[in-house]
Amino acid sequence: MNKLKIVLLGAPGSGKGTLSNYLEKTYAFQHISTGDLFRKVIASGSDLGEQLKLIVSSGALVSDEVTNAVMREELLKLVNDRVGFILDGYPRTSEQAKFLDQILKPDLILMIDVDKKLAIKRIVGRRLCPKCGAIYNIYFKPPKVDNVCDFDGEFLIQRKDDNIETITRRFDLYEDVTHKLVDYYKDSGKLYRIDANNGIDPILPKVDELINK
Repeated sequence: MNKLKIVLLGAPGSGKGTLSNYLEKTYAFQHISTGDLFRKVIASGSDLGEQLKLIVSSGALVSDEVTNAVMREELLKLVNDRVGFILDGYPRTSEQAKFLDQILKPDLILMIDVDKKLAIKRIVGRRLCPKCGAIYNIYFKPPKVDNVCDFDGEFLIQRKDDNIETITRRFDLYEDVTHKLVDYYKDSGKLYRIDANNGIDPILPKVDELINK
């Protein structure tokens, strides 16, 4: 089993989830997504969950303090399990990167670059099947029947935060803080930037090369 510790960075709509799924299936990496963890905490109904719900729905970035608090338990578990994994969307700031380094050192940092307008269409056009979890996009991968899942006939849904106002704010906030993160990792020899404007499939050979070198 591959035991690389990978940090996957990228703006909303860059394709982090798609690439993570590929790496998870191909190399048996554990996939740790901050978005999934945040949704889990929000669903718990705890005070922290309510706080996260307000932040996420506004399109603002979650603070370093709150993000690190959510991630700490997951990071310690990864250290104990000694397995290969992907951190999807974490760290997003240099302060989060410093916190991560205190617990574990990543082996590879992949930053996925994508055009802002394209990223927004990828997210705003996203639709989900509430039953089987299938993902569609009304611009790039529409269902055979408008707004209906190809597999089970369920009506598709759109996440509440998948709207153009929220996504635009998230993208702009991401760009504002990312340059500091790039500066943090630029001399590590572990940071690789990959152009994903043409989708994830064309970049897979390069990603495989980086993992297997």
